[in-house]
Amino acid sequence: MSNNLNLSQDQMDSLMQMAGKKMGTDPQKLKEQMQSGQMDGILKNLNPNQQAQIQNLMNNPAAIEQLMNSPKVQMLLKGLMGK
Repeated sequence: MSNNLNLSQDQMDSLMQMAGKKMGTDPQKLKEQMQSGQMDGILKNLNPNQQAQIQNLMNNPAAIEQLMNSPKVQMLLKGLMGK
């Protein structure tokens, strides 16, 4: 998984732990699925609305950039980075 956010390995691991807990899946499996591009395993635990949102986001780089620049995401990332 590419780390374009300049997060440390500990911060990435924390993010995977948090996402795994939220999604009800093993963080290591989540990381492996993301690295391999096999999103089916990740999406199957989400409701149809969440699945559609993720698929739309994954197919729209501009939307990803907009999301990453949102104040809430910036606060989350700053918290993960300890800033």
